[in-house]
Amino acid sequence: MEIYTLKISFAENDPECPWSRTIEVPEDFTFAKLHDYIQEIIEFDNDHLYEFYSGKSQRDKLYKISNSARLCDIFPLDGLKLFYLFDFGDNWLFKIIKTSKKQFLTPEISIPRIVQSIGENPEQYGEW
Repeated sequence: MEIYTLKISFAENDPECPWSRTIEVPEDFTFAKLHDYIQEIIEFDNDHLYEFYSGKSQRDKLYKISNSARLCDIFPLDGLKLFYLFDFGDNWLFKIIKTSKKQFLTPEISIPRIVQSIGENPEQYGEW
């Protein structure tokens, strides 16, 4: 089974406050599992609606992706980008990029896992 390396970052990067996580997950990871894993690594309360979609830009929702779809069902994206929108009120928008690195699952590798972490996690609600 192939391992997918995904870089998750904010759709609009803030150079003063960089944040990204690079993760490795199995190719048959569903988008529901990806959502749960992103919630775990960013340490948000998993208490809002979300969606994954692909398009040419973050404002261009060409295809909504089913939670039961697997990563291997949509990659390669052929010129499109993958986005993850969490909390339709606060609009936490992330872009997800699959690297071209090819790696296969072996007994020594435990996934999912974080392989690179840049910046501190944002506060979900911040201060009122």
